[in-house]
Amino acid sequence: MKRIIFIITFFIGSIPMLAQDLDQYKYVIVPEEFEFSKEKNQFQLNALTKFLFDKYGFETLMKSEEKPADLQENYCLGLNTKVKDNSGLFVTKLVIQLEDCRGNIVFETKEGRSREKDYKAAHHEALRNAFSDIEALNYSYNQGEVAATAPANDKKPKAAEKAEVAQSKPETRAPEAPEDAQTPATAPAEVVVENPMIDNDSAKESEFEKDNISYFLEKSDSGYSFFQENSQEPFAVLAKSGEKNSFIYKSLTRQGVAYFDEGGNLVVEYLNAENKSVKLVYKASANQ
Repeated sequence: MKRIIFIITFFIGSIPMLAQDLDQYKYVIVPEEFEFSKEKNQFQLNALTKFLFDKYGFETLMKSEEKPADLQENYCLGLNTKVKDNSGLFVTKLVIQLEDCRGNIVFETKEGRSREKDYKAAHHEALRNAFSDIEALNYSYNQGEVAATAPANDKKPKAAEKAEVAQSKPETRAPEAPEDAQTPATAPAEVVVENPMIDNDSAKESEFEKDNISYFLEKSDSGYSFFQENSQEPFAVLAKSGEKNSFIYKSLTRQGVAYFDEGGNLVVEYLNAENKSVKLVYKASANQ
């Protein structure tokens, strides 16, 4: 009986300790491509991973971003993100792992699952389900001994070397948009998407139209601000995700991804309350 009580007590007590350990790491680094992916940011999964880490309080960097000075000096401040794909024939299964500078897995989520038939929608749903464990941590950075000291030897471990990448212009997190511009009466109709999104570097227009309403994009350091005509405040922001043609879309009521299609139209995709993939297309003015 005492043994059973000890095991239960140890198991319960280990949960807050795990969260406390993660609090000692300042950064989370997300690669542009996971090991199971066939291309960079496939299904917009890497952009979604960065977005969700940001959402739950982590300071997140894409692997190709320039590293902050403190991370360059002490690479053990960061955790590398891995996503394992354990999918079967009918169920998409994803597990999120966080690896320290020594190559040790310091945190692993439960297996997020989805039975969606559409690959992109299934991967998004499974990833969000797995992130529920990360949300439950209530992460808040608190400098501790684990992350404050790099390994004693001068040579960086292989896991840390993998985290060192070509430097590029740093990103800044886009501000929260105040509200969606359209009222429910004029809101765009939802369309369930069956095909994966197109990824290309086509020319982009700054003015768009949908349902006889004009919109325009205004470039910012973090990406774009999205305005409706005659509005002084943006109703959404498009934050850079590490890919030239891929953005994190964020408004007060919707969170998803955005990109420009071959015709320069702005395409926004997100999951609705029923976890169905919804696609909104804002036509470039030049195509009207």
